[in-house]
Amino acid sequence: MEKQSYPKDTFAAQVPELLQSIQTGIYDRALAFRQENTKAIESKEEFYAYFTPKNEAKPEIHGGFALAHWNGSAEIETKIKEDLKVTIRCIPFEETPQPGRCIFTGEPSSQRVVFAKSY
Repeated sequence: MEKQSYPKDTFAAQVPELLQSIQTGIYDRALAFRQENTKAIESKEEFYAYFTPKNEAKPEIHGGFALAHWNGSAEIETKIKEDLKVTIRCIPFEETPQPGRCIFTGEPSSQRVVFAKSY
């Protein structure tokens, strides 16, 4: 970011464009971060490996998101939270959700949900 000066008489006319430029930059960075740090998970083993720290003595901060099928079970959600401190962050609104199988039980799942750790 660089400092800019605007003449007083044209400042008001330039503010909407400046604010839109700032908003677009923030949004684009957030979208890129989400895309770079989101992984589709296909199995329970892969899920646990994704969220298990490599070094238990000094766990690294894990800033990733996992997209995985889940059957909607509160018991499964509680177990994941107890085991890994991972919770469901959101259930995406998709025009065409892709059904699959829950990676934890093998039961039918209507779509993937987003899992992540909070710090």
